[in-house]
Amino acid sequence: MTTAEIITIGTELLLGAITDTNAQYLAKVLNKEGFDVFRVTTVGDNCERIAQVMKEAMQRSDLVITTGGLGPTVDDPTREAAALACGAKLVFHKELWKQIEDRFHELGRIPTENNERQAYLPDTAIGVKNAVGTAPAFYVKQTNSLLCCLPGVPSEMHFLIENEFIPLFEHSFKIETMLHTTVVHTIGIGESQIDQWIGNLEKLKNPTVGLAAHAGSVDIRITAKAKSRQSALDLISPVLEKINNLVGQYVYGYDDTTLLDSVCQILVRKGFGQLSFNQQNLPFLPALFMELVTRVHEGYAENNLKTQYNEMEPAILNVNAVASDSKKGKELSVSVEDDKVKTEESYKFLNSPADFEEWATNRIMGLVFKHLSQKG
Repeated sequence: MTTAEIITIGTELLLGAITDTNAQYLAKVLNKEGFDVFRVTTVGDNCERIAQVMKEAMQRSDLVITTGGLGPTVDDPTREAAALACGAKLVFHKELWKQIEDRFHELGRIPTENNERQAYLPDTAIGVKNAVGTAPAFYVKQTNSLLCCLPGVPSEMHFLIENEFIPLFEHSFKIETMLHTTVVHTIGIGESQIDQWIGNLEKLKNPTVGLAAHAGSVDIRITAKAKSRQSALDLISPVLEKINNLVGQYVYGYDDTTLLDSVCQILVRKGFGQLSFNQQNLPFLPALFMELVTRVHEGYAENNLKTQYNEMEPAILNVNAVASDSKKGKELSVSVEDDKVKTEESYKFLNSPADFEEWATNRIMGLVFKHLSQKG
């Protein structure tokens, strides 16, 4: 396998001030492209430490990607660190500076003097125009590794990866095998119980089977290594069938399917086009159920749709979801209270500052899914 490492740069990441979505995105893209992602490292805005991390990564892996630290300020040291790690010196690239100036003019702005820093790259680097931002990316080809440095702004990084760097990877590496992962989403069952039932499958080598617990749900990941996507799917298929046989009653979807998607699909399939939701003193529910209403409406647009929220002073948690189709005379009522989720502890939790926690939304929607799928 062709190996890869990801380095995300920024002191704000180490302080927990922002969420590192770049590493997650890059890991998905690189795995899809057939790379084996060995390690993800986060380092602050310190030139020497960044250079050390880069050097170590290039000694281990075929591809090293960094994000962040390419801005115009003194605390954007990725260019200097890359030069240090590669034994190069920084040089001014006139063509890059022209691109930066042109980009600023497109935005109706004038670059400041410190923006010139962004046109300095290691003398062994090749600059990559950033068509959606002002910070150019670049890459350096080393003897046994390719170092690619991209901006930390997610939208810019995504654009550059998809339009500039994936073609570079395909040209630079002969990837003979690829990874493909199928994710099985479950709800209403704990990780330990699933492990008891599918433990033997977790011992497989190819495909591998692993569990990932989230707030209110558990994912089962099946990952196969093969020469093509279809070959990987052929390896995954019999394992997926066994998993469905063992835990199928708790499965609500696969891969990118969300719990909300599954509830909406069931409602549309059963012919419930008119929805009304009754919210009693639970601040996060309007947004949650409004999205459900919108999704169902998109799939069942010929019926009228209504939503209503009643703010009352209940002593217990009592959330009702009602779906009806006046044309067909159908009515379905799903109540969280029916499932006895009405303890004082639950009520206090859902009215705390954590109203929007994944546990809360998954818990409510999971119960709706359970009623719909099991009671029909």
